[in-house]
Amino acid sequence: MVKLVRKTVQAKRNKGIFEVPRDVVDVLLNDTSEKLTDDLIADNIIDMMIPGEDSVPVLMTLATKYLSECPPALQQLTVENIKLKKLKDQLGKPLCWNDYLSLPFTQKVITETLRMGNIINGVMRKALKDVEIKGYLIPQGWCVFANFRSVHLDEKNYECPYQFNPWRWQDKDMNSYNFTPFGGGQRLCPGLDLARLEASIFLHHLVTQFRWYAEEDTIVNFPTVRMKRKMPILVKRVEP
Repeated sequence: MVKLVRKTVQAKRNKGIFEVPRDVVDVLLNDTSEKLTDDLIADNIIDMMIPGEDSVPVLMTLATKYLSECPPALQQLTVENIKLKKLKDQLGKPLCWNDYLSLPFTQKVITETLRMGNIINGVMRKALKDVEIKGYLIPQGWCVFANFRSVHLDEKNYECPYQFNPWRWQDKDMNSYNFTPFGGGQRLCPGLDLARLEASIFLHHLVTQFRWYAEEDTIVNFPTVRMKRKMPILVKRVEP
């Protein structure tokens, strides 16, 4: 993959830089302030491909699966989004940022989906000095794997952790060390709001314009979260 992307970047550079960028590679090639090498541009493109192919699409897939298995949640989500759609149709205006923030139950569905099926199982961290945590010594230079799923699915942190329950977030704080689908601290994922926004837009259009039947499928959690059969689904557009 790296060789293929690097070859594409080199071919574009040899053809010359376009005055008006046509894609992301052109934008990076035009960036004279950073003087990016072909290797750095290739790395950037691959970094963009991973969340575009894996993280948000898997989040959407899992949300659809969980909603299919929880009719009350699907009903409440549908009512909330249809109400917004009717309002926007009456005003003759498209969706905007404030609309995304005005869908509280939709956000709870996304949050619960992230808790149960976050594609990033954990992160690696290196101890810069000896660290003692709860009686355990982590020597300087050792690497530690912080497993998000073990925290998100711990019954000490969440009642009935394997049950999809968006309502659990009604009065629960998302800004805690018990909920870290996007990491935390200085390494907090910069795509946090973008991922939520994309998932919100997808769910809005899905429940207001379509009905579907999802075949039974199984979630595979290792090495990353995936649907075993890629979740076959039959979708039908709803007449306005």
